[in-house]
Amino acid sequence: MRKKVVFAAFLGIMVLPFCNAQTNIDHLFSLDLGYSLTGLTNSGWGIGINYEQKLLDYLSVKGGIGHMTFLTGQDDVYCASVNISLFLNYYPLGSGLDTVYVGLGGGVDFMNYFGGGPLPDNPEDTLISIIPITGWKWHVLKPLMLDVYVGYKAVIQDAENYRKIKDYVNAGVQFGVGFKVFFI
Repeated sequence: MRKKVVFAAFLGIMVLPFCNAQTNIDHLFSLDLGYSLTGLTNSGWGIGINYEQKLLDYLSVKGGIGHMTFLTGQDDVYCASVNISLFLNYYPLGSGLDTVYVGLGGGVDFMNYFGGGPLPDNPEDTLISIIPITGWKWHVLKPLMLDVYVGYKAVIQDAENYRKIKDYVNAGVQFGVGFKVFFI
């Protein structure tokens, strides 16, 4: 554990001189490659995009949309999924979108099953989830930001078909590093 902390501190010291300290960024656009990774690990593909806009000095709204097509756990049964999400983020330490934030949002996953295998009677599912999240965004290069985050995706309406669908919607603890491109 101590080696990991020392490595993280060393990495932070090495990256710090390359950071561009612009402030008051009021909108961000980013690709969400989480859909791509989940799709690829399940013999499919996916892509997502997000847009965040500052509303007030310490408050922003972020919306996203994503699509994924993948092979389910059933033989020759595929699923096409569309996700729509909306978040409200609070930035307690600054008035731009480049600092620590806390957010609350939700998402809806619309799923449709197809293929040559045994399809369910109703080939459509809808999952609704609530996601609290916290993170930290900072500049790495002039048009690029890093977003280190952790959150929890709680599914409040479960899928009617194929209970293994939880493997594809990534419910539970979520953490990662995102790359954000901003335009001034």
